Amino acid sequence: MNIFDWLNEISYNKRDWNGFTPEQQATFDPYMINRFISMKQDYIELISDIQQLIGHLPKKNIYNLWCSVVPKKKTFFRYIKAKRPLPNDKLLVILANHFNISKREVKDNYPLLGKDIFRDILQEKGIDDKQIKKLLK
Repeated sequence: MNIFDWLNEISYNKRDWNGFTPEQQATFDPYMINRFISMKQDYIELISDIQQLIGHLPKKNIYNLWCSVVPKKKTFFRYIKAKRPLPNDKLLVILANHFNISKREVKDNYPLLGKDIFRDILQEKGIDDKQIKKLLK
């Protein structure tokens, strides 16, 4: 079963956990279920409260909890992707070396810093304006 099958089971079919084969039960991923349910605006507060409670509960209990909490109706859980521009890979390397941190950390903090700061750093490194424009694009 995939994530959408599980979301359909939770929101509409609501079969008993024991009705699934062990292979199907193994495909149940509480993290992804929580993630998709949280994309539905009606359930944002609910997911926030429940996530604190479920911690390390067994999959069976998490499935049963969601089945009892989510109303029985056909529901589409749309996954919303983040819309942030990805920085140039060469720019990531330059900034990681400048700040002495990993590329991942630069990528995580990239939106927090302005392009003016990046431009200043690149000019300090002796990179010409044409190359800077290309890197900041």
